[in-house]
Amino acid sequence: MDFPTGVELHNGKIRITFIYRGIRCREVLQGWTVTSGNIKKAGNLRAVITSEIQLGQFDYATRFPESKALKKFSSTKRITTFKELSDFFINTKALEVSEATLLSLTSAVNTLKRVVGENTPLADIQHSDILNYRKELLTGTIFNPAMPNTAKQGRAPSTVNKQMAVLSEMLKLAQRSQFILHAPYEGVSRLKLSKSDPDPLLLHEYQALIAALPRKLALIIIVAVHTGMRPGEICALAWEDIDLKKGEIHVSRNLTNKRVFVPPKTDAGIRTITLLKPALDALLEQYEITGHGQKREIQFHHREIGKTEQQKLRFVFVPEERTSTKDGYFSKNSISYGWKRGTKLSDIRERNPYQSRHTYACWTLIAGANPSFIASQMGHEDARMVYEVYSKWIGDMNQDQVNMLNNQMPTAMPPGRPHGFGSIKKII
Repeated sequence: MDFPTGVELHNGKIRITFIYRGIRCREVLQGWTVTSGNIKKAGNLRAVITSEIQLGQFDYATRFPESKALKKFSSTKRITTFKELSDFFINTKALEVSEATLLSLTSAVNTLKRVVGENTPLADIQHSDILNYRKELLTGTIFNPAMPNTAKQGRAPSTVNKQMAVLSEMLKLAQRSQFILHAPYEGVSRLKLSKSDPDPLLLHEYQALIAALPRKLALIIIVAVHTGMRPGEICALAWEDIDLKKGEIHVSRNLTNKRVFVPPKTDAGIRTITLLKPALDALLEQYEITGHGQKREIQFHHREIGKTEQQKLRFVFVPEERTSTKDGYFSKNSISYGWKRGTKLSDIRERNPYQSRHTYACWTLIAGANPSFIASQMGHEDARMVYEVYSKWIGDMNQDQVNMLNNQMPTAMPPGRPHGFGSIKKII
């Protein structure tokens, strides 16, 4: 009798063999009598199983619920609900990402649990459900358990895209782990985002902003506008990072929204900033206020998982004692509050506090600074970001560049040569 590929007799019973996850598996077809018809059916079953394995749709427990081989492929708990998947996802990510990133992921997952429903079976989540989750994230109520009275409607499209990316990653993990056999996340597009151009302060707006703020907050804005530092980098700035004699700041620390000290956003963010005079003057003034203050001990989280370091620092910008903040350093929210308060008091158009960084880039470009220099000062890997984001301001500099070249380039005609002398004659 000819047997189909992967079909054989074992102890008088029909057995099929196949490769699953790199392991050769042999399964006896219980209750199947040895007949030519059943042997042919066994070949067909084996072909279906092979196809399911190739498509990532094979469920060993469903096909062979009594198999002893299940232990090889079921080392983890069988996950069926969204809450179980959420816990599994966070536990997995805890070994892959920094603590700061893990906190951000946990926040996104908690939001998704409220939208999807903790007890929702993973098998029930379909493509149409994913679209409904996206709509709910975009237009639904934002609820913060820590501040139940601050609920508001709707989220920014950029926020929704980030949360949907997390949901997609969770469901991909579920599929790879054989918790689900379908891919409901496929074909879900990102929400369109309008490109927002930098909106730097004008000189008179900057002057009005500085004049309207208490000097303590004004000094922060002066440093931000004249260094291009990120708000979290300013919060984490310590006198140990500054050389006032050389006029330099060494940026090596950032404070996250969750008040965790971490390295800057990228490796390029670890940089040395050459201080412009307004920033240096502001720091000299600030030194008289906090330069001799007491050191605060913080826990610094390195990029390597689990690696932390205790640091004792004298922070440059310190909240007043009567404020609710007792940590000895500003939070990003505190700096944002100061910026927004200043724009309101000075009666200038409100902007995101991050525009202080854009103001630095635009002002230095207009002043004629090299884009590569600006990129290094701001913590970009190269000047490409500067050219892409600030192309309008670079374009506005074209006439200035032409004037500079006309003043500094050698003249087109070599000096000392009489007009028309030695001209090339037409040869017939």
